[in-house]
Amino acid sequence: MKRIAMGSKGSLARVLLCTVAPFALFQTASIATAQDAIEDDADLTVVVTASRTEESISSIPGTVQVIGQDELKGAVDASGDITSALERLVPGFSLDNETLSGGGQNFRGRSVQILVNGAPRTTALRKLSRALSLIDPNSIERIEVINGASAVYGDGATGGVINIITKTAEKEGWSGEVSTTVSASERDVKDSLNVLTSVSAAFRQENTHVQVNGQFKNTGDMFDGSGTQISEDPITGQGGGSGIEQYNLSGQVGYEGDAFDVTLYANLVKMEQDIKYQTDYTSDPVSIDPSNPYLGLPPLEDSKNINATFNFYEVGGLFDAKVELYYNDAEKRAAYVPLSAANPVAYLPDVNESQTVLFAKQAGVRTTFDADLSTVYEGLAFTWGSDYSYNDITQTVPDGRDIISPMKQHGFAQFAQVKAPIGEMFEVRGGVRHERFFLSMDSFVRPNALVPNPFYRDGNGQARILTLGEHTFTGAKKDYSATVFNLGAVAHLTDKVDVFAGFSQGFSVPDVGSFTRRAMPVPVDPENPVPSDLTNARMIDVSDVAPEAVIVNNYELGARFNTNGISFAASAFYSTSDKGVNFDDATQTVTQAEERIWGAELNIRGQLSEAWGAGAVLAYKEGVWDENKDGDVDEDLPNNRIGSPFKATVFSDYNFGNGLSVQGEAVFGSGRNGKEGAKGDLKKLKPTFTMNASAGYNSDYGDFHFGVSNIFDTKQQNTTATALRDREVLAEGRRVFLQYTKTF
Repeated sequence: MKRIAMGSKGSLARVLLCTVAPFALFQTASIATAQDAIEDDADLTVVVTASRTEESISSIPGTVQVIGQDELKGAVDASGDITSALERLVPGFSLDNETLSGGGQNFRGRSVQILVNGAPRTTALRKLSRALSLIDPNSIERIEVINGASAVYGDGATGGVINIITKTAEKEGWSGEVSTTVSASERDVKDSLNVLTSVSAAFRQENTHVQVNGQFKNTGDMFDGSGTQISEDPITGQGGGSGIEQYNLSGQVGYEGDAFDVTLYANLVKMEQDIKYQTDYTSDPVSIDPSNPYLGLPPLEDSKNINATFNFYEVGGLFDAKVELYYNDAEKRAAYVPLSAANPVAYLPDVNESQTVLFAKQAGVRTTFDADLSTVYEGLAFTWGSDYSYNDITQTVPDGRDIISPMKQHGFAQFAQVKAPIGEMFEVRGGVRHERFFLSMDSFVRPNALVPNPFYRDGNGQARILTLGEHTFTGAKKDYSATVFNLGAVAHLTDKVDVFAGFSQGFSVPDVGSFTRRAMPVPVDPENPVPSDLTNARMIDVSDVAPEAVIVNNYELGARFNTNGISFAASAFYSTSDKGVNFDDATQTVTQAEERIWGAELNIRGQLSEAWGAGAVLAYKEGVWDENKDGDVDEDLPNNRIGSPFKATVFSDYNFGNGLSVQGEAVFGSGRNGKEGAKGDLKKLKPTFTMNASAGYNSDYGDFHFGVSNIFDTKQQNTTATALRDREVLAEGRRVFLQYTKTF
């Protein structure tokens, strides 16, 4: 079996450049160099490991994207958060919410699975998404993206997979890089100052390589386009983008041989956010309340991640094998929000104990076997394997009392995939994966709490706050299982044009912890709910609220076109699920119902001349669900699922050939026009338009990069943050940045 050569790092870099050039934004590398690479290596193909085997993009019946170092660096210079790059580079990904959390951000309106070197960073069973903001951009070699529902890495990818591949030492001997970025708003340079410093060192000697990366991040205050300071916790307990002090240390060591290779990767992240004042969630937009000092503990992240990958080639002359092991241990503390309409759940006797801490441990083993069966049928390949995963989740108040059922889950899966050419033009593939999860929810005593009564509302439609006595929940066990399929084909119409069609299914165990935390008492007579206490209510138990698993069906049609002058990727998709999950912030309830989402995406890049490039990233999505469960799927999905149905990024760059290059882009979000749901009109989301520009200069003394985000200092809504809680949050205004990078 032929092994795709990975040892030649220069060749791989050039191969990646060939494919990602069409998707580059704010590209700091020479456009002429990129063009030369395309011409010189036109016969090479990119491999993507997000599909668990080495694949040519041209053979995959779905939307796949690879983002390289240069375009990634250019898109995150001001913020130091790769989310700001993904919102512009990846059509199906949500606009940035500008906080340390991934709250409200999704992929094609559904959940996204975040991986680092193939190991999960999104927590199962209880979602508190901070994965992307905790990753050092300068430690990344490339980002591989698979759009649409996928079960290739198991539970969670109902909208797509983002697999972040970290750097490996390229040069023989020692090499390194130091990069510092400072940025500020002219509203208050001192208090808004952000400092991001990254250091890397690498060593390679023949087949052995070592890579170490370190990052320090310190962010100042954020100001909107009118000069008003943005809340430090704008989306209710998720934390914000200001006052962050973060340390990130990662390292990778590996050996590459002819018969096998091994790589060990470890990452340590510590983060705290210094919040000075509480947020006033009753104002429109939400705002800082200087009269109300923050009384809680700081939001915190303390995570440790380690994974190892073993590749064995030509085992017995029959197949290649890969074994992956991973372990994650994270402590995630949310921000404190006082008892209010924004946080109607508070725990007694001290309502300040409403702040919560999530403890998440994950471990797993993945095996993949890949056999070339060309001796049976030319081009036939068979891939199979199995996975095991373990999750241990608890969530408490700061004094250690449980507020959800402590959960442990064992997951097992087996999969098989076949691909084969049909004649000279077609390639087909199909596969099956069987998932089975064994969930154990322990007994626990939920503390006395103040909660909203979902069966009684005042004249303004607000749920009346009631006292919920201490309650002991009996433990329960629940099994989840599903068999999911994929089937697709690619037609190579010419050497430059591919057309594809595919069907794929994704599987997800929903946020079980959220359901158990919000297990509510039920009045004996729902027609006459008790408005002041719950004395006569019947308590429901853990086993009554455990949600059903979600299976998503994704249908997709698309085309890819690549020449030396222009490249584009276009697709249209339609996805359905019978048990979609939605959270209602007003009632603090989580529900499941049938839903449908559809959309289209376009990613295009053209070389107008040897030095001048331009392009656009366009995306549309919309969705409906059976909110009132009357059998008709006709209510619009909530804003926290769809946000701006249409978004667009238009960009251009020019290289003067003397080390100087300039770049500019316009980012547009359509907003959403307050469409009707079963419970009334949704909040109107306003359109947004942001202009950004930067310039780079490469010299013998180092590389300099200067830029301005939101050039016109536009005062506008942050659509994603607003959509999450249906409370208006404003986006950051103008910010100026300067970056210096020296490579050794």
